[in-house]
Amino acid sequence: MLATGRQAANRLQLLDEIFGPESHEVLKRAGLAPGMRVTEVGCGTGLVALWMARVVGTNGFVAAVDLSSEQMLVARRDAAEAGLRNISFHVAGAYDTGLQRDGFDLVYSRFLMCHLAEPARALAEMRALLKPGGILVCEDHDDGGIFTEPPTWAYKRLVEISEAVNKSRGLDSYVGLKLPRLVHQAGFATPEVLVRQVVVLRGPAKSFWEITLREATPAILSAGASTSEELERICTEMQMIAQDDSTLLLLARVSQVWARK
Repeated sequence: MLATGRQAANRLQLLDEIFGPESHEVLKRAGLAPGMRVTEVGCGTGLVALWMARVVGTNGFVAAVDLSSEQMLVARRDAAEAGLRNISFHVAGAYDTGLQRDGFDLVYSRFLMCHLAEPARALAEMRALLKPGGILVCEDHDDGGIFTEPPTWAYKRLVEISEAVNKSRGLDSYVGLKLPRLVHQAGFATPEVLVRQVVVLRGPAKSFWEITLREATPAILSAGASTSEELERICTEMQMIAQDDSTLLLLARVSQVWARK
């Protein structure tokens, strides 16, 4: 639905600037530490995977997995430029990563389940990768956490369009809130959860959803969820909202779940 590779790099960089600090925090809280063997499933251009490679250090190792070979090209380039040798890259899907069973101390995903028709299958695969006692960490959002105060037509339509496209693709717009139950059903007895709400009044983050909407335009039109004219109206209003310091934008509500195998 969204761009990949270099075309997606700017959006993914902005996404990581917005959500990265809290991702780092929950990974450390869950137990990420030097010397660990770690994998990230659905790593995109590798921004979190590269950060984890620095944390686990030369005695640790990170396996980064994504279905997009274009994403992997960007991730490999960035890892080489950073001089990171303790990371490998694998083009594979979330349901069958091809990685070693019982081989990892920690398995991580961010904003992956919202793109999967069968998140339970992905969680089963992630559990299989963990050593006994290993740690699962998953983050995902739900569309109900996206709105403005005062309410605006553009963001109301964004949520409606997103839900329509997701429904047409068999995806769940509210998977973030369901993560604790899904993790429990995957065989993790005592998952922990935090729910974060990212809120902005000004700055580059306030343009995140306009950038995302423009990337998603072909998929939205293909699904018949909107028209080119309406999407341009939405983006124009989003630009005005981004410049208005009196309008509060609630970017996303993110559920962070972690548990031991």
